[in-house]
Amino acid sequence: MNIHHLNIGMIHSLVGKNDGVSIVIDHTVNALTEYLDVELGNIFFLAAHASPRFNAVTDEVFWHKNKVHKKILKHFNEEPPENLEQEINDNALYAKEVIKKWVNDNEIDLIIAHNTSHPYNFITAVALGYYFEELREQNYIWPKQLVWWHDSYMEREEFKSPNPVIKKYMKYLPGTYVDGIAFINQSQVEKAKKVFKKYNSTRLDAFFENRAIVVPNTSSIHWDWRARDWIKNDLVYPPQSNYNDTFLEDIGLTNAIRKEGFTLDDTVILLQHTRVVPRKKIEIALDFAYRLEEKFKSKGEDKCIALLVSGHSGDEQVAYKKFLWEYYHKQKIKNPDSHVVLIFGEGTILSHRDIIVDRKYYKFAEIPEIIAAYNGLATYFSEVEGYGNNLLEAIASGLPAVINKYKVFKTDIEHLGFHLPAVENCQLNDAIVEDTYAILNDPVYRNKVVKHNLEVLDRELGHRKIAEKLRPLITSIFTKIIN
Repeated sequence: MNIHHLNIGMIHSLVGKNDGVSIVIDHTVNALTEYLDVELGNIFFLAAHASPRFNAVTDEVFWHKNKVHKKILKHFNEEPPENLEQEINDNALYAKEVIKKWVNDNEIDLIIAHNTSHPYNFITAVALGYYFEELREQNYIWPKQLVWWHDSYMEREEFKSPNPVIKKYMKYLPGTYVDGIAFINQSQVEKAKKVFKKYNSTRLDAFFENRAIVVPNTSSIHWDWRARDWIKNDLVYPPQSNYNDTFLEDIGLTNAIRKEGFTLDDTVILLQHTRVVPRKKIEIALDFAYRLEEKFKSKGEDKCIALLVSGHSGDEQVAYKKFLWEYYHKQKIKNPDSHVVLIFGEGTILSHRDIIVDRKYYKFAEIPEIIAAYNGLATYFSEVEGYGNNLLEAIASGLPAVINKYKVFKTDIEHLGFHLPAVENCQLNDAIVEDTYAILNDPVYRNKVVKHNLEVLDRELGHRKIAEKLRPLITSIFTKIIN
């Protein structure tokens, strides 16, 4: 089946932003247009907020931080307030009408609904459920719906005990009015089967045989890395844009290390290229910074270690950034002779470049390649990940990374063969410090590690992987009946 003629609509709270789901949406668009011959004009977006782009419709009802969503999340496991059910229903009915108009106006054939298995998209999921219930009652089987299962309430401890009102609507997260599911890791398949067993067991086996796939996160490599000389004694990194020449100054890193009495030449930059949420375990990256500084001192070298956090804070209603500042200041008191600095870049880093009243803003996706040019290193001590988008972005940018072996890494990524100094259960040890020190001090060894990781990434997790997985799934959705 040729799918290039289909009108495809993508729904999520955010489109074109810095979060992992937005990144996957953009990767999917690239795969559809580059490998499946879908015209960009045939792809439509529905979101709360979107970066400027073709064919995008926005409405605040889909915002995962709007008033009703905040109330849903706050009371998810608690006694519901009196008007919660009415608010959920009213907002979902409104969102259903927005979805219906969007589908009709654009003659959409396939809706790809992102993360509607997660409570952060609660209203969107319920609205889609209402919409497809209405269609089925009228005997319509068009459009089709493909759910992209990034995360779910079943994968998060904080959503394990929904209150009675929330329970009434859980059948819509993501619901069984779906024609296909794309998971991002293998463990999610069994979780989804539990949902189908509970709400729609009649087509369980056939559905998961014909309509369920696992699509890992992917990352393209945007520089001509194959043409570089990887044997020389000089650092290999992506070509740099002169727009980014002022980045370290503008985010305050240059001034911070200057106050410590250091220059950039005497500084190691660690990049935490993630959002500021607790499961990223950024405090372990801070601990690692101190361990690394100790290693340099043991070799007679004084270094300033700068930890730069590039993502935004506030996504999970937890004062985690405040905790990190407090944790950092306690560490400074405990280590008065140390020179570790912590920089949050969210005030200067956006999903795109911009200049507003003479102030420059920098593109999130470009930050790893900037840090690679300074012989930096990525930290990724996450406790829980759906897959590892930001880790792949660092690798694609020629940036070595140190990691914690989270569950999905061990089941879905480790066997691919990346060279990533690692710990388990966030327990730092001498081995990870030793390997990291070697990477930072030996350009030939660093280049060897970077080149190896790029080869693995290109071979195993390029965007063509999305196309290879999607083509048979979409073909099945439109050509194979499941009873």
